Amino acid sequence: MRRELVQVLADGPGALEPYVSVDGVPQDRWRELNNSRRWGVFYLWKAGEPVAENLARCPKTAEALKAWPQCDLMGTGPTAVFSILDARTRIPPHVGVNNARLICHLPLIVPPGCGFRVGAETRVWEPGRAFVFDDTIEHEAWNDSDQPRAVLILDCWNPDLTPAEREMITALTAGVGEYYGDLPGHAAGI
Repeated sequence: MRRELVQVLADGPGALEPYVSVDGVPQDRWRELNNSRRWGVFYLWKAGEPVAENLARCPKTAEALKAWPQCDLMGTGPTAVFSILDARTRIPPHVGVNNARLICHLPLIVPPGCGFRVGAETRVWEPGRAFVFDDTIEHEAWNDSDQPRAVLILDCWNPDLTPAEREMITALTAGVGEYYGDLPGHAAGI
């Protein structure tokens, strides 16, 4: 995965999309990162759909994702990305939109000076050591180094949900999406 990510990054910042991209006026905390590649992503799955051309560029990662317990949240999930946080950049404290899914982070490139906080717990990233958390708990990340930090992020079903509850949440998410249409920033909780 790391080798494939390094090959993607060799293409320069144009290979990434801004993670925060809000039309109009974003919430104040997102203003600095809105439409900026300082927090850039390379989507493998976006809002419930595979990104075929990106998966083709990362065949070993794509193969590993076949075993991923994908959540089915129409129009919002699953999502899998290489998340790149530029040098001297902070992701402000924020929360996700629901705890039907949990977020898995697999650190791949971690220079010194990078960290992550969920609730009252702060972690130092360890390359190759994944962790899972409920993103409805306030969390933030930072990169105080002079180099980019890269993490594979994917969402999966909360294992506490029964299959019937998963089906119900999938149907509910689809109904809300059909009623309200596409909500900017909804999938990212922004």
